[in-house]
Amino acid sequence: MSYEDDEYLPALITALADPSEEKWAIDGWRIERLGLIQGAADYCTIYDPLGPEGTGVPMRPGGTPVYLVFREDAPKLPVAALVHPSETIPVRTEDWGDRVATPSGLAVLHANPSTTWIEPAARILKRTWAALHARAAEGDDWQLENFRESLRIASVDPAHWPVEPVEGDFANDWLMIPDEAGTGTVLGILVSPDGSNTTACLDAEGHTVATLLTFGY
Repeated sequence: MSYEDDEYLPALITALADPSEEKWAIDGWRIERLGLIQGAADYCTIYDPLGPEGTGVPMRPGGTPVYLVFREDAPKLPVAALVHPSETIPVRTEDWGDRVATPSGLAVLHANPSTTWIEPAARILKRTWAALHARAAEGDDWQLENFRESLRIASVDPAHWPVEPVEGDFANDWLMIPDEAGTGTVLGILVSPDGSNTTACLDAEGHTVATLLTFGY
């Protein structure tokens, strides 16, 4: 199931205006500030490391905060993420967005300046592999099989990757950890393999101040 951004945007804007908190419950929505995307790059990359495309969002000095949106009655299934490189609070979204392919079911955000495609996400790919093995052991194996196929298509061999997950990994379908270089952070979010969308969030004067990443569930 997908949701129109105008359903939860008022709650998200209210949360952005209150930086003293990290979690909010507003009008049937739960907003959570995850932390900062940090790294040496000038842009935060949003992509599927096993997919064909990605997009970039300018970094805020010191790190770019990310917020996740959940329905209050489904607190383990995020429906959107907001990447907020500006200190200005958005008031609306652009009328259209751009498709981002997420065939593996994993969306990754990082600010690693590496020019390689997969390397900045290597550590979180391994943690995802282990977490999906745990889910498969409980009878929910479609995500693992889809992820396995995406690895095969990308010519990535997980034969020596651990299959025992770190406790708590992806408990609410997201995980933020140090990046492969150990100098920044990388965020992984389990999303629909059917694809995601990015939409510009605008201030009152029409300037882009944030990017909304919506998931195809």
